[in-house]
Amino acid sequence: MKRALSVSIFLFAMGVFVDTDEIPSVSVMEGDSVTLYTGVTELHENDEIEWRLNRILITTISRDPNGIKVWVNTDGDLNGRLQLENQTGDLTIRNIRNTDSGQWKIKIVSTRGSPSKTFNISVVPVDELKPLSVKEGNSVTLNSNINEIQRDDVIRWRFEHLNTPVAEISRKEGIFKTYNGLDERFRDRLQLEYLTGSLTIRDIGTSHSGVYEADIRIGSSGYTTHKSFNVTVSDAVKTVSVIEGETVTLQTVTEIQTDDLILWMFEGTVVAEINKAAQRFSIYDGPDGRFRDRLKLDNQTGSLTITDTRTTDSGLYEVKIRNSRRTINGRFTVTVTGPGLSPAAVAGIVGVIVAVVILVTAAVAVVVAPVVIKHRRRIAELERRRRSVRLLFSDLFSGVGHNVSDFFSAFFSKEGWKTPGRESYL
Repeated sequence: MKRALSVSIFLFAMGVFVDTDEIPSVSVMEGDSVTLYTGVTELHENDEIEWRLNRILITTISRDPNGIKVWVNTDGDLNGRLQLENQTGDLTIRNIRNTDSGQWKIKIVSTRGSPSKTFNISVVPVDELKPLSVKEGNSVTLNSNINEIQRDDVIRWRFEHLNTPVAEISRKEGIFKTYNGLDERFRDRLQLEYLTGSLTIRDIGTSHSGVYEADIRIGSSGYTTHKSFNVTVSDAVKTVSVIEGETVTLQTVTEIQTDDLILWMFEGTVVAEINKAAQRFSIYDGPDGRFRDRLKLDNQTGSLTITDTRTTDSGLYEVKIRNSRRTINGRFTVTVTGPGLSPAAVAGIVGVIVAVVILVTAAVAVVVAPVVIKHRRRIAELERRRRSVRLLFSDLFSGVGHNVSDFFSAFFSKEGWKTPGRESYL
């Protein structure tokens, strides 16, 4: 987690010079910034403000009939890290170092008096902190480190150095709000903790990567702290399958910013690089030269295209997009399969097989159908004859009491009966 802290100390009440023996102390983490406020609303003619560190004159600002004059001691290592506000004389020390620790003294020379103030700054050394990393779809909480917000406290959360807040709390003014952002990217994703003012981002996506800043005004202490959190969102692993010989593009789903540094890696080896600030777009052959003449970079989005893919291109591809405000990580698992048969070819073969089966079935039907019909007719004829025989013998036995001539007459007169000499029964 990259955390930056800027401390603003009010030395005097606005417009009123106060001299006091109390020496306030403040601790600042190395690499952060601190702003010392004079409390002056505007420098008047013949006013002069002196800033000293351990009795050494560091810088002065004054106003005469010709305008504002600023002098800075260029002998020390503070040169280039100081910023004076021309209207008020407020002093900001950027990228603070351990050598900046000590007693700082301000003296204001004016026709209304010449007050002075001394205070201690302690610079706490710290190793470089890593960004706050979170997986896409998860939640992350940015802590205010406040136990409980008091009535006069004010907290405003901002994203990417924008003046428009994404969340704010002011109990005195009755404000407790979260905002969707200018492009609606934070809709239904932000949750503000009522007691502490900590901010939670839910269901986070790569578009939420960047620097979040909290302006925390502690009403009772008279100073403001500024915290920054560099949030890095790692994209979920995407699976990409392609047939050998085809082209595949790995999308960054973003637009290159002016200070972006984009690195594409294959199995941990850099294969492409974009340095937008230096206008450098580089492509490398990769392990064993396997990507020679087959990689392309999109200069607008940073997307990587692999042409004429091979099975040896299978593996994990990673993209890292970094600038001063954000870091985005993306991962792609690419699988390149052998040529085999394409889906179109498989579909064609299946179609041919189905057609052949249909033709064979039709041919069999043409040959077999007449035989079946003849067989069925023969069976029907035999069945009819059986019924005739059955009726004949039924009449025969029922006519035993009649004479023989009547019997034979009845025997040969039955409908449909044929003599054995003319046709066989079976």
